Amino acid sequence: MDLLHKTGLDSIQARLTAIALCFIAGTSIAVGIAGFRLTVNFENERFRDHFNLLASYLATNAELGVLLGNEKMLESLTENMLTVRDVQIIEISGKNDEMIIQSAREEVPANLGVVSVPVVSAPMESADSPFLSQGGAGEVVGQVKLSYSHASLDQLKRLLAIRFVIISLLLAIVPIVMYWMLSRAISAPLQGILAVAAQVSRGRMDVRARGGSLQETRTLAGAINEMLDALALQREKLDAVHAEMARQQVLAEVGKFSMIVAHEIKNPLAIIKGSLDVLKKDTPLEPELKIRLMGFLDEEIARINKLIEDFLLFARPRRPAWRQVSLKGLLASLGERFKLMQGETLLHFQAPEVEPDLELCCDQQILERALLNIVRNALEVSGVNKEVWVVAALANRCLTFTVEDNGPGIADEDLERIFAPFFSTKSKGTGLGLAIAREIVDAHGGSISVTNRESGGACFMVRLPLERAG
Repeated sequence: MDLLHKTGLDSIQARLTAIALCFIAGTSIAVGIAGFRLTVNFENERFRDHFNLLASYLATNAELGVLLGNEKMLESLTENMLTVRDVQIIEISGKNDEMIIQSAREEVPANLGVVSVPVVSAPMESADSPFLSQGGAGEVVGQVKLSYSHASLDQLKRLLAIRFVIISLLLAIVPIVMYWMLSRAISAPLQGILAVAAQVSRGRMDVRARGGSLQETRTLAGAINEMLDALALQREKLDAVHAEMARQQVLAEVGKFSMIVAHEIKNPLAIIKGSLDVLKKDTPLEPELKIRLMGFLDEEIARINKLIEDFLLFARPRRPAWRQVSLKGLLASLGERFKLMQGETLLHFQAPEVEPDLELCCDQQILERALLNIVRNALEVSGVNKEVWVVAALANRCLTFTVEDNGPGIADEDLERIFAPFFSTKSKGTGLGLAIAREIVDAHGGSISVTNRESGGACFMVRLPLERAG
């Protein structure tokens, strides 16, 4: 089937032409062979009848010479007869089969045809009457044997064969050309319709099909054009609806964004305001209380700053600054950062031994931020006296990070939206850390996934190719 498709023999035009070729060629050949045989048989009979007539004519004229035994008279007759084409040998014998005269050409071919006619002496009405009697069969007084070649007949056969071949070819070619033109009148509009369908599938709605010269294909093209007009109209309506939906969605996201920002900033501001109110009082404060209030101020200001940075990074993600980074250096940098993150939750980091010249094409700054977001999320959900395991592995030109914790895990209904913006299961979370991590990993041509561990907790897996895709 693939071979037919590659050679184009599966089209209507090719199949109709092939059917016409087989049918018409077969019919023409069969009719030509039958006609050629009938004609040749007819010519064979006519050819033999022709020499029979010549032999009868010679026998009639040789009657007197046979009766008189006059060789000179018979020789004149045979010489005249040898001037006829294809006559090769003439033999005239007497009543008792004695040879009277034999004449032949200088070169006599083989495979001669032979006709033999008796020389008959017609009875007279009386001895004195010059007219032959109309009754009686007459007396056989001799024999005329005429040998002839088939040269003229063979030449005629060759001429007939050539003519039959030419006629058969004409009878085959003319209908095949007509079939081809008809099939092209069908296939050309269909191919045009297929081309229109291909352009429509690529998004173009301004193309239209042409029907060709046949009423059926024109009707089909008209129906398709009407369908395209209807689709174009529906597309315009859908575009308008989608634009309105997109606008509403943007407004909803802006509203949601504003509510989250207001909510997240409101609490730190309340704490900052309360701390400032206490510090502004004229009443002397104990040093420990003053230090604690100043710590509150620093902590909440840092919280607001991080919140704003996360929102800005999510709203306007930075394009990666690609460069070749030493894989060994990247793993060492991550190990140092993981140590600084470790607090009441134990953090175990396992990295493979890599070649010093092995490199990763990435933006190290934002890639480290994505991985730190995932690890920080694991540390926050694990709680006190829990453990987090980070394992880096290298296989098939890919760097893989597996982050496992023994926290409460993720609810089944939350697994599909854990990377969605603004989704968080933590009371103080913005829901942007994992969303930002996924965008960064996607920008590096990698993938990120999450599952629940059988023993409890969650397992995040980040897969990064060493070479930049594209």
